[in-house]
Amino acid sequence: MSVLAAERKEAKDEAITFSIELHNMLIELMQRSFGIKDIDHVVRVRYAYGLDPIEDFAKYRYLMNESKTQINHIASLLTCNLRAARSLYPTSMHEYEKRRDYQNAGIVNCNQLIDQLQHVVEIFNVDLNVYGRYIKAIDREIELIKKWRQRDNKIKSYLSG
Repeated sequence: MSVLAAERKEAKDEAITFSIELHNMLIELMQRSFGIKDIDHVVRVRYAYGLDPIEDFAKYRYLMNESKTQINHIASLLTCNLRAARSLYPTSMHEYEKRRDYQNAGIVNCNQLIDQLQHVVEIFNVDLNVYGRYIKAIDREIELIKKWRQRDNKIKSYLSG
């Protein structure tokens, strides 16, 4: 007998699985250059409106590549931190705190991803509507990690110092 999708519980590893999906979503966004069709046009517009003193195409290509590198690195760290947390099953308070630190680092990575996406929006003046689904996905990842931490609170009561 099957269970309706709406009534299914989340898997214990849902945070890790979703972090991989999130990373793939961000890679897809980066392959599309964050929704920017023509970076040269962006540079010309910024110069025309007086936002930049010169048309520096190399600067914006560098900023684009650097943003892609940073987002890819942070998304990789997110998955690594969650896997490290999952690899620890706490049998002492120290191990519990270490696992909690990895989970907290995952939340920090999610916030860093949001900051990087906001930075791209500010630099390249792109439409915010493009980023809505990515921000929602990152927020979902944060919620999954927080639920995981709440489940871990039950373990804490059984541990000794």
